[in-house]
Amino acid sequence: TDQQEGERNFHIFYQACAAAQVSAKYSFPSLNKAKGAPQVIDLTGLGAHSEFTLLTKSSVFELQDVNDVEEFEKTVYAMQIIGFSPEDIENTFKVMAGILRLGNIAFSAPKNNSEGAEVNSAAAAEFKEACRLLGTDEEALAKALSFKTIISRSERYTSPVNVQAATDTRDSLARTLYGTTFLYLVETINRSIGFDPKLKLFVGVLDIFGFECFKFNSFEQLCINFTNERLQQFFNTFVFKQEEALYKKEGIPWDPLDFPDNQDAVDLIQQKPSGIFAMLDEECLVVGGSDLGFVNKLKKQHQGNRRFDIIKQKQNWFIVNHFAGPVQYCVDQFLDKNKDQLSIDCVQVMQSSTNSFVKERFEDYNKKFGEGEGKKKKPVTLSSEFKEQLSELMQTVDKTDPHFVRCIKPNPQNQPDIYDRPGVTEQLRYGGVLQAVQVSRAGYPVRTNHHDCWLDYRSLVTKQFIAQHKDKPAMQRAETLLNHLTKELDLPKSRSGLCWAVGKTLVFFKQEAYEVLQAQRLKLRGGEATKIQALWKMILTRRKYLRKVACAIKCQALMRGKIARKLTQARREQRAAAKIGAFGRRCIARMRYTKTMRYCIRIQARMRGILGRVRAKEYRLFVKATKIQAFFRMKVQFRLFSGLRAAVHRAQHRIRTRAAVSQMRRLRAQAQEVGAIVSKLQAAQDQNQHLSQENDRLQSDIIQLRSHNVKLTKDVE
Repeated sequence: TDQQEGERNFHIFYQACAAAQVSAKYSFPSLNKAKGAPQVIDLTGLGAHSEFTLLTKSSVFELQDVNDVEEFEKTVYAMQIIGFSPEDIENTFKVMAGILRLGNIAFSAPKNNSEGAEVNSAAAAEFKEACRLLGTDEEALAKALSFKTIISRSERYTSPVNVQAATDTRDSLARTLYGTTFLYLVETINRSIGFDPKLKLFVGVLDIFGFECFKFNSFEQLCINFTNERLQQFFNTFVFKQEEALYKKEGIPWDPLDFPDNQDAVDLIQQKPSGIFAMLDEECLVVGGSDLGFVNKLKKQHQGNRRFDIIKQKQNWFIVNHFAGPVQYCVDQFLDKNKDQLSIDCVQVMQSSTNSFVKERFEDYNKKFGEGEGKKKKPVTLSSEFKEQLSELMQTVDKTDPHFVRCIKPNPQNQPDIYDRPGVTEQLRYGGVLQAVQVSRAGYPVRTNHHDCWLDYRSLVTKQFIAQHKDKPAMQRAETLLNHLTKELDLPKSRSGLCWAVGKTLVFFKQEAYEVLQAQRLKLRGGEATKIQALWKMILTRRKYLRKVACAIKCQALMRGKIARKLTQARREQRAAAKIGAFGRRCIARMRYTKTMRYCIRIQARMRGILGRVRAKEYRLFVKATKIQAFFRMKVQFRLFSGLRAAVHRAQHRIRTRAAVSQMRRLRAQAQEVGAIVSKLQAAQDQNQHLSQENDRLQSDIIQLRSHNVKLTKDVE
């Protein structure tokens, strides 16, 4: 019924409100991912979370990346799995709605009675709806909240209560409704998993958030922190026993006084009759007891206790120095919260409810906390009940073989790759991890075997020492080494002697000695590492330098090549420009020359034409004169040639006649010789014809033999 800023109320309230906003008659399952038997759940009486006072005391009402409707369906599905009937599921959500409606009820003082209380008319609709959901009579419930029944030895009477007392009764009824429903849920779960309380072997998980320290800490934080004190005490004892067994096994002397103990903090809270809880119970029984009187008694009783402190500026505050640090508590409403026992009138009204689910829950409640004949009265205060339950829990835990898991939340935003150092440090302190480290450091927190000890710290001694002792047994060698290092390094000593011890299988170190050895080892290794790093850096630097030189040379070559190409290009362009200029000038000169030549040729042609025509005229005259002379000379020569030709013809005739006569004579002689030659020629021609025929026959035989030879060759192949 009361939350700190930044906290949500129970998740089921927000889930039910979110589902009711979807539909007052919620059809389960409605989401695709949901599983379970179909069921229609009546969520009338619920609505948006902003409609309820219990859900608006904190500004936080939703969680990041969490769908409350989806979580509602998962909750219903889980209830079906563990055996809740559809009626029980619906009645459970009716009770949740009734609790939220109870939180909306406000009280005011009647006109004629300032010490009385009645339901405010503005909250009448909320009160009526709460009665409908819980199945109670409106007048009976209003009377139970506004009056209290006082039972004495001889009589029983009722008296009105003021507005604050009525409000406290309302909150107590809401808490009891939720508590009884939760106990029924736990009982159903145990029954569904087959839990048997008589079994000696079981596996249990104790989930607790850890130490709580807010700006405003009240009775709830004191109970939670007391639980953490008891669990931390159990952890210290558990570690102490383990350390004790290990030291005895190894034969190591040790001082149990070195281990931290928070027994004084536990006694401050629970010890009778001077503990905080005992004095609170006592103050609750005192007539006219008050929160301020309680805190004054605490200050007087525990003055000088190292676990208790006061705040002078705040008279109603006190400080408890827990194992995780000091916590300031405000005692306002300590007595009211400790008396958180539901009135008999409210129990009777709930037992007469028409809702069987509510009726059964309060019947069970009355059996557990009510009084009867021959039955011992149950604890009447919340602190005594809490202390009794915690004692039973610790007795159960003492019989188990515990394993501890510490969960650390890296950041409150639930985001990856974000590390909130102050928040993690606070969790380590409030979760008892720092205390666990202190417990571990109280003994010999560092352990290593003999061989590893020799390998780790032989670098701190000389080579001669190593050569002298390397062949000794591992235990003797480790002890000799540590004795030598104790003298050389002046290792610190504890109250019981040396800060190290050599056991049968392990070597133990106190934190102080281990830190000195590790510091020397790291210093030595750091020096050697520096040398190696220096050499390696020299190699890397030289490689980088050579690469830079090569790159510089390459760059220079590239730049020089580029410059040379530019110069060459410039020279080529200059040469080309010169050639183009020369070609242009040549073209211009040629054009001028050609033009001049053309003019000169024309002049020459004209002059030569004139001269040629003159010469041609003279030549024609010369030719004609020559022809005349030639004709005349021809006539003269023709006359001489004609006479000479006639004389020659006569001489030739005479010579040819003589030659023909002599030739005819020779031909006649030769004719006689030609006949003999012709006969011989005829005989030779006949012989030649015969030889030709014989040659043709032999040629045909050769051809036939060749073809036969080819055929035989093919046959052989």
